[in-house]
Formats: sequence, structure tokens, C-alpha cells
Amino acid sequence: MYICKAEPLSERRNKRVLQEARRLIAEWRARSRGSRPYVRVKCMGHKAKVFIDDFHYHIEAKATGDMIARYRLLPCVMELLRKTTDTPRPTPDGNLLLEGKTPHGRPFRVIIRPEKQGGCLQSFYPVRQ
Repeated sequence: MYICKAEPLSERRNKRVLQEARRLIAEWRARSRGSRPYVRVKCMGHKAKVFIDDFHYHIEAKATGDMIARYRLLPCVMELLRKTTDTPRPTPDGNLLLEGKTPHGRPFRVIIRPEKQGGCLQSFYPVRQ
């Protein structure tokens, strides 16, 4: 389990959390080359990529409270994908699961759908305790 150094988004108002999350997603996309935005990962082998093109559609379909809780974790998810060397666990439906903790000790999970060149970021969510 990777322990992140990046702080979750700490904005108080939901509107500001969404604005900050969308800004981070735009920056994340701008860093990658090609038509499909991606991030290089260490956890899935040599030169593996995780594509980040459509995960936010899944998150924005959730209820507002759940959506905001997920978007708050975005900086931690970004760090987890870039820096973890943990091997992802397979899930029963064929996806890959990575687990991490925020600097405050709150656990979260990241779901990656396997693809030929690596994977695609499917979802992420805080673990309810």
C-alpha cells in the first residue's frame, strides 16, 4: 500500500473542488503527448501507460457527495499512479486494483482496466471504514 505525500484537495465549497479537479485533469492531459492522454506507471511493467481519457465521466455520474469525495483524492491518485511500484491485484471482473493512503491515513482504491499497452484509469474512490 503506497502512502502518498500529496495532500487531497482541501477546498471547502463543492464548486471550488470541481474547478480545482478539472484544472488538475487539464494539466495532467497537457503533459502527455499524442491523441490519447496517459501517464507512465512503474507498477505494471516496463514502459507501461495508463490512459486517463474518460474516467471523469464515470465519476460525474455519481451523486454530488460521492463525486466530491472522489475528486478530493485526485492529487493522491496522480501520485499513486506515477510513483508506486506495488503490483496491482486482479479483481473478480478482470480489472486491476491499486491501494493507497492519503498523508492523513485515509485509504483509497484505484481501478485500472487492462489494455494492450498498459491500462485505462477506470475509477477511484475512498474506502469507507
